[in-house]
This record gives sequence, structure tokens and C-alpha cells, in this order.
Amino acid sequence: MEDFISRGFLSSSLLLLSLYVVFRVAHSFWLKPKSQEKRLRKQGIRGTSYSILNGDMKEFARSSKEARSRPIALNHQIAPRVLPFFYKMVQIYGKVSLSWMGTRPRLLLADPELMRLVFTDTSGHIVKPPQNALVSLLQLGVATLEGDKWAKRRRLMTPAFHAERLKVASPPESWKFELSQEFLKTAFESLESIWTSLLIKGDGTAIHT
Repeated sequence: MEDFISRGFLSSSLLLLSLYVVFRVAHSFWLKPKSQEKRLRKQGIRGTSYSILNGDMKEFARSSKEARSRPIALNHQIAPRVLPFFYKMVQIYGKVSLSWMGTRPRLLLADPELMRLVFTDTSGHIVKPPQNALVSLLQLGVATLEGDKWAKRRRLMTPAFHAERLKVASPPESWKFELSQEFLKTAFESLESIWTSLLIKGDGTAIHT
């Protein structure tokens, strides 16, 4: 009798544990992301729908690979090359759009006013995406800190970027001109050396064009 009760208790415990694990997995990988997506869409934020486990990672990798396979355009439109997924999202869904990094929603901001708000907010309520544990340990700065620690660090460093201090730290215009001339001279000499090496055959004779 006691053996039967023990087995029944063990079976019930295993069943409850299994149900708990199933619920936690379903909550983490489906229920919670879909609930977050629903709340964000109620706020009028458009974007991609949640895809279990990977989110938009496959599309992100595919768009990056496709962008690198194309020749670089000779203009100032670098976003389609260096940030193809971000550029595509802005074109389709607008300057505030929703994408997914695994199971975490990610807001993509291309609106200058909202970007200014994020970078100038001193309340510390804007939460940053999770970082690698080693990065968080080695880089304790405004890029990784949160809450009160972030606000305190930002207040300490703000005076260093005051306009008057930056004017004193910047070199005079005459120095800038000399530095620019020296940079151009060095760059031209480097290019000349590269072109010369390209115009020389393996046997040391020049190629005539």
C-alpha cells in the first residue's frame, strides 16, 4: 500500500514538473513574445511578426549577404550597404518599426526627434538590449549601465562635452589646414606606391598601357 502511494506521489510530481517545464518553454518562446507584439501593435507600431526562436535573424543575415554581393554604388547612400536590414525596415514600415532579435522585440528608430530623446534622456528608464556578460564586466560605461548608475555616469561626463570646452580642445583653423595638407600628401604617396606596384609585372618590367 505504501509502495503504491509512493509511486503515485512520484508520478504526480513528475507530471507537475513536466507541465511546469512545458509552460515555461511555451511562455518564453511563444506566449510572452506574442503578448509583447500585441501590445506594441496597439500603440501603432508596425513591423515584422514574431517567428519562433530565430525572429528576424535569418532575414538579417540574408540581407547582409545580399548587400555584400553587390558592387558598391559611388554615392553617399551607404545605408543599403552597411545596414541593409535596417534600411529595408524603414522603407517598408516607417521610421519607428518593430523587429525581432530571437525572442526579444527590438524597436528600430530612424526619427531624429526620438533618437535625440533616447540619447539625452537622464532618467535612466530607457532599457538597453542585453549584452554579453563579458562585455558588461569589462565595459562599465554609459553604453552598458542602466538606471541610476547610467544617469549618474552621464551627469558626470556631460560637462566635458559643453560647447565652450570643445572649442578650447579643438585645434585652430591653421592647424586643421596643415593637418589636412599632410594627410592628403601621405594618402597620395600611399596610392602612388600601390599603383606603381600594380603596374609592375612579376619579372620587374613595367606594363605599358
